[in-house]
Amino acid sequence: MTATSYDIVLLGDYFYDLIYTGLAEFPSLGREIFSTAMTSTGGAMFITAAALRRLGANVGWAGTFGSDEYSRFVWELAAKEDIDLHLARTLGRPYRQITTSMPLHGERAFVTYSDPEPKDRYDYWLEIAESASYRHLHLGGVMPLQLIMPILSAAQTRGATTSMDCHDVPELVSACDWKRLLAVVTVFMPNAREALMVTRRDDVQSALRLLMDWVSVVVIKDSANGAWIGHDGKIFHIHSIDAGRVIDTTGAGDCFNAGFLYAWVVERQPLEVCGLFGNICGGLSVTGVGGATNAPTRSELQAWLDRAGKPDQVISSSPNSTPSRSVG
Repeated sequence: MTATSYDIVLLGDYFYDLIYTGLAEFPSLGREIFSTAMTSTGGAMFITAAALRRLGANVGWAGTFGSDEYSRFVWELAAKEDIDLHLARTLGRPYRQITTSMPLHGERAFVTYSDPEPKDRYDYWLEIAESASYRHLHLGGVMPLQLIMPILSAAQTRGATTSMDCHDVPELVSACDWKRLLAVVTVFMPNAREALMVTRRDDVQSALRLLMDWVSVVVIKDSANGAWIGHDGKIFHIHSIDAGRVIDTTGAGDCFNAGFLYAWVVERQPLEVCGLFGNICGGLSVTGVGGATNAPTRSELQAWLDRAGKPDQVISSSPNSTPSRSVG
């Protein structure tokens, strides 16, 4: 195991994203349509890793790659982004993780193929959680409770904070005992649709308030409506930024995660500022094709911070709440 001390360790696999842009309409059965452009790039945890690295975080990516051309393509992209891959591994067989994305009118549709995951996936991650040196551990999505709990507990024992994104899948509501899982996660980062599914609520604010009872910090990514952050009885709403024409929303949430976590873990900013960092990264992401293509450097982010001014005011708070930077 590498002796490097990381700001953030990322647990999650790569995806090879094939993105068709310039569509006039979505395809339908029996018809062929043509896009005006096509891009191949890295997806999923590659986006968060690349965006964190551009901001200057010391990030280690514990991802699994295979012997196939898709794995090699994303590995080489990661190396070009100067992402530390000492925690990653390459299997002696193909491990194809491929998503075709079709953005249209500010939304997108996906078709995904994944080879079977390695049987020792969670043992591999547990070994890293127990032996690597890091301040924060980030998980790319919801995972089986009985397999992920030892990993989260190991990070907690090491004195690290943790965060978890979510997956928009049909079985999300019943995927696990959410209340039990989130009790050992520091920051939960779903998008608005996922938050509604997990809580079975009808509106974002109701979902936010319920999640605040389950997890220390909840961050709901609400697309053009910005971000909602709840902690210790306080709710922050940070508006989105207008960075220009929306080209492709694929991976914008992963880029938001990078901005938020960089501000929170590396710069130890207040939560409302972390939300602004996230909104800037996510807002810039959608102006290019691919989640990490337009991810900013720290100096580029600063220029947007200077333009944005102060984050939105607290829209509700409890009288006995403590300062937002008290967690972690």
